[in-house]
Amino acid sequence: MPVIYSGPTGSGKTTKLLEKYTEICKREGTDRTLVFVKNAASRLEWQRNVDLEIMGKLNVFTYFGFVQKELTDYWPWIEEKLPGGFTTIVPTFMNVETSHYLMSKYVEKHRRHRDVFEYVNAASPRIAVQLIDNLNQAAMNTLSLEQLKERLLKWAGDDGEKIIVFNEAIAIMGIFRKFCLENRILDYSLTVELYNDYLFRSRRYQEELKKRYSYLFVDNLEKSVPAAQKLFLYLLENLPQVFLSFNPEEGINRFFGGNPRLASEVFFPLCQVEKLKDSFTSSPAARQLAVSLYQAVFEDIPLKDNSFIIKEINTELRGDMLNQTGEEVVRLLDEGLKPSEVVLVAPQVDKVMEFALERYITGQGYTFVNLTRTKRLVDLPFSQALIVLSLLANPQWQMQINYSALQQTMSLLLKLDPVRSSILTEEIIASRMLLPELADVNLRSRIGFDNSARYDYLREWLKERENQVPELEEFFQLVFAELLSPLSPSREDILACRQMIDSIAKFKKVVKNFKDIREEELGKHFIDLIYNGTLAAEVLYNSVGEEAVVLTTPYKFLFSPEIKSVKYLFLLDISSENWLRGSAKELFNPYILSPQWGKETGWDDSVDQELRKEQLVAYLQSILNKVTDGIYLADSYLNSKGWEQEGQLAEWLLVI
Repeated sequence: MPVIYSGPTGSGKTTKLLEKYTEICKREGTDRTLVFVKNAASRLEWQRNVDLEIMGKLNVFTYFGFVQKELTDYWPWIEEKLPGGFTTIVPTFMNVETSHYLMSKYVEKHRRHRDVFEYVNAASPRIAVQLIDNLNQAAMNTLSLEQLKERLLKWAGDDGEKIIVFNEAIAIMGIFRKFCLENRILDYSLTVELYNDYLFRSRRYQEELKKRYSYLFVDNLEKSVPAAQKLFLYLLENLPQVFLSFNPEEGINRFFGGNPRLASEVFFPLCQVEKLKDSFTSSPAARQLAVSLYQAVFEDIPLKDNSFIIKEINTELRGDMLNQTGEEVVRLLDEGLKPSEVVLVAPQVDKVMEFALERYITGQGYTFVNLTRTKRLVDLPFSQALIVLSLLANPQWQMQINYSALQQTMSLLLKLDPVRSSILTEEIIASRMLLPELADVNLRSRIGFDNSARYDYLREWLKERENQVPELEEFFQLVFAELLSPLSPSREDILACRQMIDSIAKFKKVVKNFKDIREEELGKHFIDLIYNGTLAAEVLYNSVGEEAVVLTTPYKFLFSPEIKSVKYLFLLDISSENWLRGSAKELFNPYILSPQWGKETGWDDSVDQELRKEQLVAYLQSILNKVTDGIYLADSYLNSKGWEQEGQLAEWLLVI
């Protein structure tokens, strides 16, 4: 009988799965065992923890990784059923930034020519992200485009403006989907949809699955989307042995596509449930506080026990609250606590908070990292240099170069100090982004003769390519090989440049089929994509130092696999309204696309408010499951803008 290991965070569920996996693989090898994990980081962690003397292929996947592999392997089976028949050997998979960019171009085009989205106060890129989110959530919930339309219009109700907007949105999503199908270019949603509609339904494919695998392992079943659960259920019913793990206290993922309620309803009646009660990453007091908080929020039962709350910091001014928080953190560190054992969580991390806490904590000699600050490609010096030189070599694009980007690139390439690079940057800007002859502007003596020689080389290098600038991908490779590699780039610099080169190759492969973008302008549009900071352009994240105090948001804290647990948690700005932010946007509402929607109630303000509370409690419950010794509460009467804070979390955390 299939087995589910059910228990809270840190109760050893994954360890149990790994032990059973190792036992089976020692006996029968790894080839016939299929493992599903929640994300790429968990996949790497699983592979690292496998300890076998002899190993075959490790079949460890995320759901999307598995679906993408299956589509590639069985593409002819799918394509024969698509309009147009056989046209490609394998499909082209579109990454997130490209799908957002293409969708934004469709939105811009329709807004320009047809006056659509008049009732939406949002820029085209933001609308595009929401349309892609709709397609992705629909695919996760196995909804067709027509079913997505029905859900959106039902959400609109009798609101005439919303009905118009949703019909416009559906029309653009349909055009985008048609483009992808005709050109065999697959974004996330189409990949999942084709797998479920054309491959997974095939009896022949299902027989292939049964032949390939004998054992199934699923870690974090509660985090899986309905489409994945559909696959897991089929395998559970058809494979000899199945082992699953489930966290009944981990409800936060339901707000990001997962469906723990559906999983418990479907799988628990079919399995032997082995309950694991003790958590090794949190304390009983933390978990009891989570239960009490739930009762305070939903049952109006005041908190009676605050033993896990060590201290409350209350001030009138927010700056005082941040300073006192810094003092308390440093006091703990001075007493011998490791920096990595403290985390500060705020509903929103602004620059004032980051600056105040970082200045105080680092000023006392401790390391501090803001986990919400990502390193975008455009922020890294070597990849930034690729972009700046591309713009200098292509003045016909008429794209502006940021002053600081140009100045930093000159400093990097010519080894100039900030003063000399600033002087040079001003002259380049005055020359309309053309590198001037140094003698003409009397700069040779001001920047130094060695620096001038390097500048002359760079100027000639760009001049040689004036009339025959290669395609951007080749240009990036030339810049890296001839100008950047002699500068001894770090591993991070090399990774950033490689990411840029890989991204332009994928972008070109997709966008060349988009008729509204001329081939000679593909490079310009790629730079535009990077500068606009679409989601996947943020590829290089700050790693959490082994001994650093972490400042982060609830989402970043929970979805950072390197943070297993901490001793002390500081909850900041507990009167902020941002703790109760909803997930619904102008054109996107994940709740209405879930299997449960419509069975119990529709959508109105009361449902929205209830969901906001559920999301808050789910966040805090998951966060508290990672805390062992206690929490600190920090609050101020006024926020950073000097306005009174009226959020409800502070009231619920008060002890009567």
